[in-house]
Parts: sequence; structure tokens; C-alpha cells
Amino acid sequence: MLAIAFEGCACRAAFHTGVAAALAEAKLTADFTAGASSGSLCAAAVAAGKGEQLPQMWRELSGQSVVSWRRLWWNRSPFDMSYIVRSALTKHLGSLDLRQHPTEALIVATRLRTFSRLIYSSRHEPDLIEPLLGSCFIPILYGRPVRVGDDWLVDGGAVDNLPVELLAERGAKEIIAVVTSASGTVNKTPLHKRWRPMVHGAKLHLVMPSQPLAIRSWDFDESRMNQAIDEGYRQGRALIRYGGSPAPR
Repeated sequence: MLAIAFEGCACRAAFHTGVAAALAEAKLTADFTAGASSGSLCAAAVAAGKGEQLPQMWRELSGQSVVSWRRLWWNRSPFDMSYIVRSALTKHLGSLDLRQHPTEALIVATRLRTFSRLIYSSRHEPDLIEPLLGSCFIPILYGRPVRVGDDWLVDGGAVDNLPVELLAERGAKEIIAVVTSASGTVNKTPLHKRWRPMVHGAKLHLVMPSQPLAIRSWDFDESRMNQAIDEGYRQGRALIRYGGSPAPR
């Protein structure tokens, strides 16, 4: 069983979109995808069979401002991220009822009340939009709080920013882990030191940039975004060609 995990990394997930497009081009099909924060958006898109559309979704975000006084009341904050993310999801992914899709997406969020990990599965959720927004939610920057059932949610990266162990627990034997540091390391949580992904019981394929990305976490610059997308595409194709990735099924 093959799975793909995407690191949460805000706008730097432009790199992820290039990787996803390259894997989709090669017709690589995963049994599971997983992610937290912006990584959850990529995980949902790949599970929906729209990996090739992810670069265009990210490119359309370029040049936008994270501040909007016009939508201050709607956002409940001067920051526009709630509107930006919701609009992009509904425009590019359409229906987020993925219960009948062959790939299962696992969305990591943080339960605010206990600061513990919550997992939302596309197999069970009739609409992933609120879990995805909750997985990305950072107070003030997103403004509008996110509630799913009885749980208020905050950014999933606070508890598990690269859920490779979750995928191994679900039975994945090969895991592609997509990260944005050229060193191949990630912050599992904000309080942990940077860590090079590893997982017991599964073979891990690490996809990372060949050099540090110019794009920053809250960066909608078109040029830097395109550079990150292109680098992700190159590294995704390199995985297929040279990296010992599982053959397309």
C-alpha cells in the first residue's frame, strides 16, 4: 500500500503542488494521503484526483494580499486567509465529498480544548471543507474560528506537521514524504527540534528541494511561487525516474 504525506508549511506548499502534479502525470495512485495545515489541502486535492490542478490553484493565489479591510466583518479579522483558502478550495476542488473516491485523505487538526490530535477521514466526512479550514486555522491570521461537531479546531501542524506514522498505522508499506527544506528536515511540532522523517514498518521516499526555496511561509510573490512549483515538479519527476518510487499502478 502506497501513501503520500505532505508537510504543513503555509505558502511554501507551492513546492508540494509541483510534486503532486508530477506524480499525477506519472499516474501514480496512492491508497492514502495525509497532511496538516497547507499540507492537508494538497492531501485532499490528490485524493480527489486533482493533483495536476494544484499548481494552477496555487498560481491563482499569487499577488493576493493577506490583509483585507473590505472583508473585515466577514473574516472577523483584518487578515483574509479564511476567505482566500475557502474560495480556492471551492473553486478548484468543487465538491469535497470524497467518500466514494479510491484514495483516502487523512486530515490532521488540533482539538483546541485539549490540544490533542484529531484525524478527519475522507471516508467518513460528507464535506471536508471545515476540517481542512480547521487544519489550517491560525488565530488572527484566519479570524473566523472553525468548529466541527463539538470541537473547535486550530492548525494541525501544532501537533503533527508530517503524519508519516499515521500512514504506517493505516497499513502503508511505502510512504512518499514531501518536505520543503533542502536539508530534508521538518518541525514535527513547533516545540520539537528539526527532524529527518523516518518511520518504522514502511519504506520512506523523501522528496525535498535541491536547494533552499526562496518563497517564505506567508509569501504570495508570483516569481517565488512559480520557482517553488517548478522545483517541486522537477523533484517529483526525479522521484519517479531515479528515486526507486513504486511503479504506477
